[in-house]
Amino acid sequence: MSNLTNATLSVCIRFSFMIALLAVLIAGPSRTAHADEIAIWNFNDSDVTVDHGAGSLLTTFPTVGFGAGTTVNARQGDPALQALVLSGNANNGQSITLNVSTLGFGDLMVSFATQRTSTGFNNNQFQYSLDGITFLDFEAPYNPAAAFALVVFDLSGIAGLNDNPNAAFRIVFNGATSSGGNNRLDNLVVEGSPIDNTAVPEPATLTLFGLGWTLLLGARRIRKKRRL
Repeated sequence: MSNLTNATLSVCIRFSFMIALLAVLIAGPSRTAHADEIAIWNFNDSDVTVDHGAGSLLTTFPTVGFGAGTTVNARQGDPALQALVLSGNANNGQSITLNVSTLGFGDLMVSFATQRTSTGFNNNQFQYSLDGITFLDFEAPYNPAAAFALVVFDLSGIAGLNDNPNAAFRIVFNGATSSGGNNRLDNLVVEGSPIDNTAVPEPATLTLFGLGWTLLLGARRIRKKRRL
């Protein structure tokens, strides 16, 4: 009977430690469920300056234009005023680049509204960079619709973009077949989930942690009584 009690007590102690360890792991740093907008370009001021948040937009196009915009993907009540216009088959291979620090954010997403004319850029490659210098293709090239539609790139699987002050995103434009062919982009948004390194454990985690320590203390009391 003594051997059986000792075996049961040993199993109880090991189980207690496992529950306590699991609770600590679950209670570690976490991300909140909602996404926050880090940088937004609505182009309503007929320029490429960021309109909400912080970031910069650079382009290799010799010139850019502005035309009628849309409310597709509009944020913070922005009206449909202007959109960025990129034109001309002579500009195949040109790009726009977004430099946006993601410090404090993870699970990044980039989204925008876009459309093209029949001779506009129909082979457009989205890219990302972890250092702002070397860019990597992300997914296959996209071909905009004839009317404004939403394009979304979910970068949550690229861990290196999380909490990164040198994060950058690029679109390389190709496929235009005439000088008048053009694409429009509007409501360009970079967003992510805040990373909370001081998150308070959820109630379920606290319950699990408490159960582990209760079992551990109970096991110690049993051992102490047996020694007496």
